Amino acid sequence: MTSRAQTSIEAGPAAPETGGAAKGWYLYGITRRAPLAAALAVADDGPAFTVGAMSPAGDDPPLQLLEFGGLAAVVRPVLLAEFSLAVVQERQRSAAVLEEMVRSHNRVVEAVHARQAILPAKFGSVYADTRDLASALGPEHDALLRQLDRLEGCDEWAVHLYADSAVVRKRIAAEDPAIRLLREEYVAARPGRAYFLDRQIRDEVEAATREALVTIAQTAFDRLAEHAVAAQVNPAGPVPENAEETEILRASFLVSRDVAARFEEGVHSTVDAGEGLRCDYSGPWPPYSFAARDAEEAR
Repeated sequence: MTSRAQTSIEAGPAAPETGGAAKGWYLYGITRRAPLAAALAVADDGPAFTVGAMSPAGDDPPLQLLEFGGLAAVVRPVLLAEFSLAVVQERQRSAAVLEEMVRSHNRVVEAVHARQAILPAKFGSVYADTRDLASALGPEHDALLRQLDRLEGCDEWAVHLYADSAVVRKRIAAEDPAIRLLREEYVAARPGRAYFLDRQIRDEVEAATREALVTIAQTAFDRLAEHAVAAQVNPAGPVPENAEETEILRASFLVSRDVAARFEEGVHSTVDAGEGLRCDYSGPWPPYSFAARDAEEAR
């Protein structure tokens, strides 16, 4: 299940517990006010959102735009009772239901993103009243417009760079000048001295390998960042026990579509730059990570 919709602007408070058929508004994201009927129709042409739907048959009501000055909130009417704390907690126990809701959220964001910039809302954001949404957006109106300007025409790309530590270690042991000198000294040393030199060589190789991996990661990040409007390093994933590879770089890049081909070429050249490297990358995506960061900086 993707979790990308969870990085976003802080959309506001979740709906309070309530009963009956009270209606609220599920927020997908904030964009510029514009004719978006075609984009919303594309987003609606998919599996039903179902959870929180207004109709007895379980069919979703159509997506709507709520306009606030130069901004527009992409929303769908939902039943507030379906987003009470108890219902949300129960829903989280079903991976299939939760995954379909996340996919539905992403589908709407991607449809608008294909047309114009959007600041994705946090997955599961519901407002009980349009006045609450207006109050949340009002103080940030101009800042949100500036963020949309910055994101216009850009996509997010995710890059994961892995290294086979054993391959890098072997290369370091063979090529590092200081380690070669220690090896030469080791060959001519007496047993006692050879023992300590052997320990020193192993320590030097490990230290040089760690340093080389950091340098490789930083060089790759800097090279790719040259083609990006913005870039950020993310925490690397855990290393599985007995894994041959180590993730040395996990990063997100905000890339203008005009230079996307050059960015991809840069990704491939990063892998070609050294033996024992592997790179996974994905995109283009809506700018989830950078919309979140921009919103935090605007506060």
